[in-house]
Amino acid sequence: MITARRRPTAAAAGVIALALALCACTGPTAANPAPAPTPSSGSTTTTVATTPKQELTAQGFLPKKVGQVGGLDCTNDIESCAIKFTVDKIEVSPQCDQYGTKAASGRKTLVLHVSLTTGALSPDGEAAAPMIFNPYSLKGLGADGFVHDAQPGMCTSYETRLSNTILPNSRYTGTVEVEVPESVSSIAAAYSTGGPNRGWVWEIGG
Repeated sequence: MITARRRPTAAAAGVIALALALCACTGPTAANPAPAPTPSSGSTTTTVATTPKQELTAQGFLPKKVGQVGGLDCTNDIESCAIKFTVDKIEVSPQCDQYGTKAASGRKTLVLHVSLTTGALSPDGEAAAPMIFNPYSLKGLGADGFVHDAQPGMCTSYETRLSNTILPNSRYTGTVEVEVPESVSSIAAAYSTGGPNRGWVWEIGG
């Protein structure tokens, strides 16, 4: 007996279109390389690299290691992303500059050293690029489950700060400084990606 195939509903088609517009990609590692995309029969649209739900934190963030590539404005895997970034280093409570202001008692300063590259950005990508590491997009997460809004810090030099203007086909390096409570054990870039995760998170030391 031949069974008729189900046609996708209009709602399912809308979800697929939204996921393709803006995605958060996971970079391959040496131990677990990214598989090649599998072409789907009768479709000319590239698939979106998705992240299994079990890999996300309880808050819905995608964990990243220091130095691991993340991406946004993608059409498939990490190599297709028009925005690629890494957090290369996280300093905890560094020595302040001569005229810098130390974090208040019960709080600590975090300085993220960031590298970011862009290709040909979509309109959504152009809007997202400056927001990923905006201090007001960052959240401090504690092991107790509390989530804290990060506040811009004033300890280190502004001369090294990551640019607020991110252009297409460009490369950037710089620092992002924030203050968070002492109890914070990881820092998250809480920019809504429109995909399965709500941003990225990195563990910190100290």
